[in-house]
Amino acid sequence: MINEKFFLNLPKDFNGKVKIYPPTVKQVVENEYFSQYRYLLTITQEELEDEFLNKTNENGEPLTVPTPLEFLLATSYHNKEIEQVAKDAFYFFIKEPITFLYDRKEILIGDLEEIVKNASSLEDLKKMIMITEEEYFDFQNTIREALGEKKVEPPDPDEDPRVKRIKAKARYRDKVKAKKGMGITFGTLLVSICCMGIGINPLNVGELSYASVDSLIKTYQEKEKYETDIRALIAGADSKKIKPKYWIRNLDE
Repeated sequence: MINEKFFLNLPKDFNGKVKIYPPTVKQVVENEYFSQYRYLLTITQEELEDEFLNKTNENGEPLTVPTPLEFLLATSYHNKEIEQVAKDAFYFFIKEPITFLYDRKEILIGDLEEIVKNASSLEDLKKMIMITEEEYFDFQNTIREALGEKKVEPPDPDEDPRVKRIKAKARYRDKVKAKKGMGITFGTLLVSICCMGIGINPLNVGELSYASVDSLIKTYQEKEKYETDIRALIAGADSKKIKPKYWIRNLDE
């Protein structure tokens, strides 16, 4: 179920610390680094477990799987190009610069040098806004919402290893299936929205929030199916086989 603020392209407050801005279709399409932004800020614990599966260190020991924040910080620390892309990713969504505090494993909202230079007392420094490890999971979920994606559930540290392996195999099968499938391109989705007769055309489709695209398409499909089923019943179709489902509802419930 899409967040109404993100649907209307409005920012949403995160923990009273920062606002998260949903990108428009135009901002996503024109930014060549968007896929990297999404990857760096929304990678899940399960995806990291998949990536680190069967990887070992120089002693042949399994590598410890990092948390999403640890992965972001470690990747940025060892590669300055990725560090800049990660900082740009935060700016893309929160419209503010950030500083990685590697030793503290935290993200400072703002430029540390500027904050220190402009601070007039120790109390000013104590007011620095941080995103901590404990908050980062919720931060990621808010970014997912801003992109029209579903929130993910926090990983269960006590989950049976056998269940984890089964889930990992299922995710792998889904990835293979997705690669083999034809899939509908984002461009095709935009063209489809322009043909819905709701006042969206190539001149203004770029102003839609990116988060709204998937919801608009799915709701329109449900509306079409409902209307088709009603017409079929009126024409004499078997009511035992066709069960119209009203299209105005929360589609993910």
